[in-house]
Amino acid sequence: MISLKLSTTDLSQLKAIAKDLLKQKLVMDVNLIKEVDRWTLSGDNIEVKTQYELNAKTKALHFSNIDKLIKDNYSPAPEIYSIPIVHMDWEQADLLVKSIKPA
Repeated sequence: MISLKLSTTDLSQLKAIAKDLLKQKLVMDVNLIKEVDRWTLSGDNIEVKTQYELNAKTKALHFSNIDKLIKDNYSPAPEIYSIPIVHMDWEQADLLVKSIKPA
């Protein structure tokens, strides 16, 4: 199991992606985090840009399909990566397995 992470400056794009992922049963649920400040160093200056994030729980085997779906349908594609879920409550893990289509 993984925590899927997407980040972009385009909130409407994240909402559309969230709907696609849920309707295709590729994720169990989605959290949209609004107005996250991303700090980067540019030369000697700190630049702050507002980002939006999508977090979702899914099966690791779906990552390639999700990545392809996003890159094929959304341009520019948001930043996408995953974090492994090492521990999860048994009831939630069972719900994840039941609510997402088989890989």
